[in-house]
Amino acid sequence: MLFNFSVLEQLIGFSQDAFVHLSPAIAQLIASTPGEIQQLTRSYQQQDSKAIEHSLHKLRGSYATLGATALPELSRSLELVLQQGQLPSASEFARYLECLQQTSVALDLWLSQFNYSSDSALPDVLQYIQYLENNDMQAYSLFQVQRAGWIAYLGPDDFVLMEQDIMALNFLAVAERLKQGVNK
Repeated sequence: MLFNFSVLEQLIGFSQDAFVHLSPAIAQLIASTPGEIQQLTRSYQQQDSKAIEHSLHKLRGSYATLGATALPELSRSLELVLQQGQLPSASEFARYLECLQQTSVALDLWLSQFNYSSDSALPDVLQYIQYLENNDMQAYSLFQVQRAGWIAYLGPDDFVLMEQDIMALNFLAVAERLKQGVNK
């Protein structure tokens, strides 16, 4: 699980006033993440362990405060390696960057539910699977129109995975994932 959104909801307290004060900070964190990824990549290429450790610590704290779960765990393990005077392996570092990207997307999706109006009715999953299996581009359009419904049906973590496959036009992967969910 990338995010425990109940932490974020408790921070906001479901209060409009708290949301108005916190949402700009969340939006700024999301907006700054691509730059942070670039900076981390440069620091890793330059083997600047202090800069990497500083960025990891800052991002861990920011995202963990909002309810991120996987990212802080990955960050902690990388920080321990750095504190031992070593650089993390390329695969460990790439896994962290991928998690950071996905966590940012999940948070952005959560935030977007408050300022994006779409059809929040639960989608007709079986009909949608047919569109996907036929590689019908209407599946792409329906996904966009029914975003809120898909978030409600799948939950934020699975929605992020579905959105990535839809954007890549990997309709068959989405169809398989939805079939598994229907068969549960």
